[in-house]
Amino acid sequence: MGQFMEAVIPKINKIVTLCRRPSLRISIFFNVVAFGLLWLGYSAVRRLTSGSFQLAQENAVKVVDFQERIGLPSESVLQKQILDVDWVVQVANVFYFAMHFPSMIIFLLWAMFRKREWMAKIRFALISTTAIGLIIHLAFPLAPPRLTEISGFVDTAKVFGPDPYKLGIAKAANQFAAMPSLHVGWALLLALAVLSIAKNRYRCLIILHPVITTIVVVVTANHWWLDIFVGAILGWIGWVIGFKGRPLATQSLKTKTLTAGDTSASSGDNPTE
Repeated sequence: MGQFMEAVIPKINKIVTLCRRPSLRISIFFNVVAFGLLWLGYSAVRRLTSGSFQLAQENAVKVVDFQERIGLPSESVLQKQILDVDWVVQVANVFYFAMHFPSMIIFLLWAMFRKREWMAKIRFALISTTAIGLIIHLAFPLAPPRLTEISGFVDTAKVFGPDPYKLGIAKAANQFAAMPSLHVGWALLLALAVLSIAKNRYRCLIILHPVITTIVVVVTANHWWLDIFVGAILGWIGWVIGFKGRPLATQSLKTKTLTAGDTSASSGDNPTE
């Protein structure tokens, strides 16, 4: 038994070291596994809620009643402000389906190649936000304004275009996953992550991303105010869990070696006493 443990423990320590060290291969592996599991979870929730049309409609009525009781205006009020300007509506439609995944993918690639020591925090934050969101999707199927039987809303994608469903790029989307808005949740999480990681003085401009996303999801009739509020909370919770609850990854072995070499060289330049 002793010989077995002597042989196994070094290998376990090596695996732990590889997991902690932000190497590119390990980072890519964990990213693929993590996001693959998230996609499987999203697909499972979509299949389970696909027949929830009536429940999603009833929940929409409950959301509208609640919003009216606390004094929130109808989302249709904001939507009507832009319906007369076709190109603005079309830009909003493109932003809605073209910025959600691409913006997150670009951010993750930037972090993986330039800020790899932060990847574990980012991955944990994104998984936390998305997983909680999927649980709510399953527990509370909700139709977005554009798919409800409540009057006053225009499905801008179908009326003004481009329609992602006709283009075939949104067929895998969950139609009854309005609550919470992961568009807003991801956008806020991305903004908070950039503010935490980047040192550029222009990094504050990233706040525009969740702000514009919030406006877009309303004017395109894809989300209710309550969806946005809950999505923003989830984005913040994910950031707290990932960025405040986990240590920053250790430096890579190559970086440590270079640092040690520089230190030794500096010591060698000084005359001994």
